[in-house]
Amino acid sequence: MYIRELRVRNYLVHQDTSITLSPLTVLVGPQGGGKSALFDAMLNFSMVSRGSLRQAFGPYPYSFNATKHRAASRVARIGYRVAMSRTREADEHFVYEIDYTQTGMSEDAPTYTIPNERVTKQPGNVVLFDRADPDRYPITRGVELENDRSLFAAVRQAELADRQLETDELLAYCTEQISRFNKFRLDPLVLAQPSRLPDPSRSAAPRLGYHGEDLSATLYHLNETKDPTLEAIVEKIAAVDPQFTGFEFNAVGTERTAFSARYSDARQLVPSVRLSSGTLIYVGLITLVSTSNRPPVLMIEEPENGLTPQAVKSFYAAVRALAFNENVEQRSQVLLSSHSPYVICEAWNGEDRDFIHQVKVVDGRAHVRKFSEVIAQQGIQLRRDNIGQRTLLGLVNAEEIMAGYLA
Repeated sequence: MYIRELRVRNYLVHQDTSITLSPLTVLVGPQGGGKSALFDAMLNFSMVSRGSLRQAFGPYPYSFNATKHRAASRVARIGYRVAMSRTREADEHFVYEIDYTQTGMSEDAPTYTIPNERVTKQPGNVVLFDRADPDRYPITRGVELENDRSLFAAVRQAELADRQLETDELLAYCTEQISRFNKFRLDPLVLAQPSRLPDPSRSAAPRLGYHGEDLSATLYHLNETKDPTLEAIVEKIAAVDPQFTGFEFNAVGTERTAFSARYSDARQLVPSVRLSSGTLIYVGLITLVSTSNRPPVLMIEEPENGLTPQAVKSFYAAVRALAFNENVEQRSQVLLSSHSPYVICEAWNGEDRDFIHQVKVVDGRAHVRKFSEVIAQQGIQLRRDNIGQRTLLGLVNAEEIMAGYLA
């Protein structure tokens, strides 16, 4: 699945934010600038697209009223406009628009409504659904539309119940993929913990959670099923630490497994709980982007934390290879948020650079612009390559821009 464009209205600091996404999108900017809030908005869109609005919010401070932009009026709605397709190259895509609001003031038992929802297929501008006249469209036959349940959520519910639907194939595909969106901020303490022991002959392959849950189970499953992905993971880790040779696993009690890192030097075997934080984060990141059951849209927050510049460079290369894989079925769209000048330099000095965006707060609302515009508008002088064709971003300039001195 591929998200082409995203517009967010009245979600946290994003009063009205529009961004064109790429296979790999890098978001940079100061703390509190809205990078994580944009990821949270995408997760909220995922929740709204797979369940009722009541499931997308919780009690204060996770309630609708606490989430809505502080400067928005009392009648303002949270809303999204998302253009999506099966792949980046596909001409066929559709534009989905939804606005929703809390209609009951009770925080204990809030009620919600969706006053606007519309699906338009492109090219051709064919309307597949409009909540203003829902019975007009065949797609509504067989689904249970409700005031607080989106069309996407209704379609997903019908599919899980194996009901026959008169629905567009691309729309059905996207409703399934949207439900798998996820955000990651890996925590070395979580990565090091034992995991529930999977049964490779029966259970589906485990996958990492938000903080890196189930890393041990994921590696164990790859090992037991002789998945070549494990060999690729080992090679990437060994490229950063040449003495690393692989993993070994041991049972913890009767239902859990833990892993150790095997080295060719005097370290021999190092249990996961004794590995450095940087090593654990790098192992987790490489495993996340290498396994086949990862989400179609990956949002990764500050992957550079705890990593050496060499590890950052290696991880960025792995992410880029994932986002631009020649095999469409093996791609994932990746969004990175970062404060690292190393990440910015790797991105800027690569083959293209239009996927780098600065996110910062201006007058209380998030403002997104391409990083190339920041360079141009501030008159920042960059050195050129040996043949004078491309400007190159150095660490000093990257650090000054991130610190706010040049931007």
